[in-house]
Amino acid sequence: MSKRKAVRMILILSAMSLILAALLPSACLAAGDYPKKDLKWIVMWRAGGGADTATRIFTKQFEKIIGKKVVVNNITGGSATVGYLAAKSARPDGYTLVTIQGDLPKFEIMKLAPIAIDDYDILPSFAFQSPVVAVRSDAPWNTIEEFVADAKKRPEQITVGITDIGGIYHQPLVLWEEIAGFRIKPIYHKGSPDQVAALLGGHVQANITWVRPNISYVKEGKVKFLAYMSSDRHQGFPDVPTLKEKGWDIRYEHPYGVGGPKGMPEEAKKFLSEATKKVWGIPEFEADLDKMGLTVFRLDGPAYTQHVKDMQKNSARAIKIMDDRKK
Repeated sequence: MSKRKAVRMILILSAMSLILAALLPSACLAAGDYPKKDLKWIVMWRAGGGADTATRIFTKQFEKIIGKKVVVNNITGGSATVGYLAAKSARPDGYTLVTIQGDLPKFEIMKLAPIAIDDYDILPSFAFQSPVVAVRSDAPWNTIEEFVADAKKRPEQITVGITDIGGIYHQPLVLWEEIAGFRIKPIYHKGSPDQVAALLGGHVQANITWVRPNISYVKEGKVKFLAYMSSDRHQGFPDVPTLKEKGWDIRYEHPYGVGGPKGMPEEAKKFLSEATKKVWGIPEFEADLDKMGLTVFRLDGPAYTQHVKDMQKNSARAIKIMDDRKK
């Protein structure tokens, strides 16, 4: 073979290798030194809950991309404190990950535990869910405007179910009340099943809750949604308006994303970020999220970090409003 032909063959083989790398993301991502073994993933809430469900839908596809197993550990207790502390204290070698979600900001502003946003390397997000205003199908309100108008006429007489005073349902409600100029009475429940039961039984008149626990009741004609607290309408319920489009700029997108203890190697962070972005584009991943009332959340690491910090600012504002009401 002549020298010219040999050079041409080398160039052709190099081009083919680049094409194959683009077509085979798993092979391309696994080509470096990381990861050499399976990964451990901490979820700070119980199996079957929102964080656990979102994480397992994600890791099912994530494993295919990285070519390693992801072992999900539910380390619960202390309203997520135990799990976050376990992740914070883990060796930052890239082999212990954690679901970074919308409850992380609460620890600093409420002084609940020595847990801060900056204790973690926050990588891209992968899913989110937003609260919905749900009422019984026979409720007197057919639009969110009718609901607010009635609440203004009868301050604190309409009851609404939430799952945590000062928590993820209560905070957006308080911010909405402040902007729209009404007050309703929050009723605490242990979880979404109790919320739904209370609504169906007539013990509360409305719920601020996730889409998922109500889907079957909406299909059966027992529950209706009046509004969704997100930037855009929910893909599964396109006829339900957002509060934002009705003039109340309340966007509460409770996120789930990839993270780990502060100080992970740059190689690991880059690898994990690239793999996460590849999962975003898998149709099965989006379909599985949709079945659970979840939506793909496409934010890179810096943007997701900022989103979590913005949530912290909104949480601080909601808590201040609640504190002021007690005076």
